[in-house]
Amino acid sequence: MKLPNVGLFRLVLLLAAAMMVLAIACSSDDDDDGDGEPTEPAAETEAPSDGDDLSFIPEDTTGITDTEILIGSHMPLSESSAAIFGTQIVPGMQAYFAYINETEGGVNGRKIRLLVGDDHYLPSDTNTVVRKLVEQDGVFAIVSGLGTAQHTAVFEYLTENNIPDLFTATGATLFTDPITRTTFGYNPNYVQEGNAIGTYIAENFPEGTRVGLLIQNDDFGNDGKDGIESGLEGSGITITTTETYEAVNSDMTAQVQRLRNADVDVIAAYTLPLQSGSLINNARSTLDWDVPIIISGVSADPITILLAGDAGQAEGVITTAYLTPTSQTEHPGIQKHIEIMAEYGGGADATNLSVYGQSVAELTVKVFRDAGQDINRRNVIAAAEQVRDFLCSVCLGTINLSPTDHRSIETFSFAIAEGDSWVLFGDLVSYESTP
Repeated sequence: MKLPNVGLFRLVLLLAAAMMVLAIACSSDDDDDGDGEPTEPAAETEAPSDGDDLSFIPEDTTGITDTEILIGSHMPLSESSAAIFGTQIVPGMQAYFAYINETEGGVNGRKIRLLVGDDHYLPSDTNTVVRKLVEQDGVFAIVSGLGTAQHTAVFEYLTENNIPDLFTATGATLFTDPITRTTFGYNPNYVQEGNAIGTYIAENFPEGTRVGLLIQNDDFGNDGKDGIESGLEGSGITITTTETYEAVNSDMTAQVQRLRNADVDVIAAYTLPLQSGSLINNARSTLDWDVPIIISGVSADPITILLAGDAGQAEGVITTAYLTPTSQTEHPGIQKHIEIMAEYGGGADATNLSVYGQSVAELTVKVFRDAGQDINRRNVIAAAEQVRDFLCSVCLGTINLSPTDHRSIETFSFAIAEGDSWVLFGDLVSYESTP
């Protein structure tokens, strides 16, 4: 597939546009220290490796009162290029919880309250804010902790103390393969997504095509690379160059120049929105290079198109998507999301990332509701493992979970940049592993 030549554009990386979202009002645990005494986490126990037995998880009601379910999360909200995630995802989560609290009285008579620790996308800060949420604020569960390296910093701590670790905002296989009974992923597994990207390249480009990779230097990028390699296997298409970057670096000028010097025919990237925008801008504007570009769904937000620079520079870039984009304003779920954000979003706009936040919140409400009136940590895990055919209002495919499958979203589509939006195309791709 040949992308249109967008010509030579003025180099404009609209970092200011990304930083505008930092003004969004979010609830943070830095602003809410809780009123109760510090709560010690449950004693460490050894979990069984398989089977349905959850007796090793205490029937702990920390964070549960007659009127409230207190949960926590860690997100970058400031001082980080990744803050564009937290400052849009959190309002989407908070808005949906507020909507449920007001219109349904919460879940089984209890209102959900979310505390968010600003970890600045730094693993050391993630460790600090999550321990505070657990040991001082006394949250019942951690929900949608964002970032591969960041959540890795607290993954073992949460597991050892049997804290429900629900729907991590990363597709890294570390959190779902092998199964850790208290931890559930959310995003499509990066290996599965990478496999779909590799398969797409194999089906749409001729034998002998040279693929260049641009990947983040952590499990996010490495899982994606493994998946792409598996998708290309046997196709006669090879990865000839791999460029890496550290998560704290946003300027991809040097990496894109090296990919150009290597004369690759296609670029596949596991990059965050700022880095994806820099990749596209440098290829199109600086180098006047119309190389086809395919990026991970992590960057499937209009902000990536904006960060790519002048109008049209992202045109034709391919990504994956597992949620309905906000550009589909005729979709009932998107219409409802826009209404919820307008009333409960604290002034935040409806974006693809706020849609993500609502989708996680919908699944969380589903699990808490199924856990019943006498909610505790053990029966929440049991309820999560019994989710079958759950279709959130903005999801493209159903969510199925089991004691041997903690991967929430395993169905997604491809999308292409058209104008200022991502437009879905093609058939759904499924890696569903729960019968």
